[in-house]
Amino acid sequence: MLRSMLIPAVLIAPHCLTAAEKVSATNFYVVNQEQISAGEDVFWKEDNYGTYTVDEGPIDPGFVRCVGSGFGGPSGVSGGGVCVYGEEEDTFTMRWEVVAFGVNNWRIVSSTGKYSGMTGSGTTKTRVASKFLALPHRISDWEGEVALPARD
Repeated sequence: MLRSMLIPAVLIAPHCLTAAEKVSATNFYVVNQEQISAGEDVFWKEDNYGTYTVDEGPIDPGFVRCVGSGFGGPSGVSGGGVCVYGEEEDTFTMRWEVVAFGVNNWRIVSSTGKYSGMTGSGTTKTRVASKFLALPHRISDWEGEVALPARD
């Protein structure tokens, strides 16, 4: 009995798995950040909205919202948050953690719609778009690997 159940599972399994694909994308957003003095450090919290473009990978460009908080000061920067990509029923959520100033590690923690079942991880590097704009902007380049389950 076990053997007869195992054979269909072995035959179906390869159709459910997809190899990881390289992903490379860029977030563009207006910075909405608050800073509060915390002794020698500063506590920061942000809630940034914007868009993202895709250079490579199995995802579509769209809207992004990144929310996070942490501390920064003479001893370095720590913190993390989430970014939600897409809209309506087709979204994926990336959890990120600060590694150093302007550098984060990320991993996909949830996904819905056409991204349902997506996994992945990688790194992000963030920079200021221009100090001379009326509102401060950030650009975050992120790359890594993502895998989407095969769809029939």
